[in-house]
Amino acid sequence: MDFPRLMIADERREDVIPLGIVLAATIRSMGIPLRLFAGGIDDRYLRMLSLGTGQEVFSIDPLQFKSESEVRFFFGSMAKGDCLNLILSPLGVAVAEDRMVINQGTVDLARILDCGVVSMVHANPLASITARVMAGVWERFSKENVDLYGAVFSSVLNPREYQLLEIELGRSIPSMALGYVPRYMERRMISVVDLCSDPRVAQPIVTLGSQLKSMTGQIDWSALMAFGEYRTNLDVPAKSIEPLSGAPAVAIITDDSLSMGIDNDIALFRAIGCRIIPVSLTREIVPPEAKAIYFPHGLGHVALKRLINNRPLFDQVINLPLRGRATLINGGFSSVWGKWYALSEDSMDRVAGLGAFEEGVIVAPHFRGEGVAVDIEPLPGARETLHYEEGEKMRGYLSGFMKSSLGIPGKGLCSWALRESDTKKELGEAIWKIRKTVGSQAKIELWSCPELIKRWIRTETR
Repeated sequence: MDFPRLMIADERREDVIPLGIVLAATIRSMGIPLRLFAGGIDDRYLRMLSLGTGQEVFSIDPLQFKSESEVRFFFGSMAKGDCLNLILSPLGVAVAEDRMVINQGTVDLARILDCGVVSMVHANPLASITARVMAGVWERFSKENVDLYGAVFSSVLNPREYQLLEIELGRSIPSMALGYVPRYMERRMISVVDLCSDPRVAQPIVTLGSQLKSMTGQIDWSALMAFGEYRTNLDVPAKSIEPLSGAPAVAIITDDSLSMGIDNDIALFRAIGCRIIPVSLTREIVPPEAKAIYFPHGLGHVALKRLINNRPLFDQVINLPLRGRATLINGGFSSVWGKWYALSEDSMDRVAGLGAFEEGVIVAPHFRGEGVAVDIEPLPGARETLHYEEGEKMRGYLSGFMKSSLGIPGKGLCSWALRESDTKKELGEAIWKIRKTVGSQAKIELWSCPELIKRWIRTETR
């Protein structure tokens, strides 16, 4: 199958808006049809990319899928042949002035999707140091037979500095210098809480994209687009997901506060044949025809504050464990279902939760967006939670702010175990069920277990 595609691997720093997002926003402002994908596990990056471009963003980190063929199947299901399928993934972490450890997931993703890469690195004032960094980047990708087409530099002071970078890069590796983003265009990072509270905070990204578009000759856009067309054919597994009969209606609760990874979720429910009913957290209620209810991943404490202002929906939600309608709470919103929640260990900070169980949850006070990929494995009692079959596992990720929620509620109510996907380190127990309400502390990647989700819907909506 033919899918024009290109990966931008950008160096990310904690205090600056990632310029890969600005590059994507610029391409979008040029009117070029885009389909966006994001590698790595970073709630904040996903949200910024979506708001900055005004488009769907599909999360495609390799550790979220069971095999490489599943990654290709997902990409082939979401990609479009008449668009530039743009994949943004973290380049790596600087461990010395002239050396970077390249993100293994990014290398794997480029190899799996047979996709060439354009890197974005922060320029050092000494061009020779930046060239040594790029030599290491080129060597790492070359070991996996991944083409590094070129580099766009960020944090460049002036045109003279870029000329020196261009010369040194040409001496070091057989890749092109494709332009630069001036240092004055850097903007302070946006907090996760702000991104999940008011989408207008992403306006600087849109503005930067328009500004970069108007700067003639700043970046070689024609070369970037040509690289996107260089490889189009992709071997996608010839399989399909059999849809559920009867097109069961699933109410998906929508809000800025519940927006992390939602595009993957919506696509999965459509793929398994569900009829989706979007329900605004702040303005609507769940209609009677909804057979199941789904809460996407997000910031639970922000969502609950907004939910309280919609009293009819709040009354529906707080009574879900009693009334027994099939409900899946995937990720962050599960943190507010206890008797209380808090943003610190100070008991004075405790706020009343939804009261489904006696314990409370301390949600980490720092929300940076980072997370860890996890394997989700069944414990005794897991069959009753999500109706798994022998040998089934799920994949997903645990956001940093949800780590303290593991093992809550106690008394054996958590029936799945979390392990780090790469190290297999045990993290704790997760996923509770009260009647037909299931809450998962980790964000389950629904595409890692479509048959299990189908079985859950069939069984719980009889």
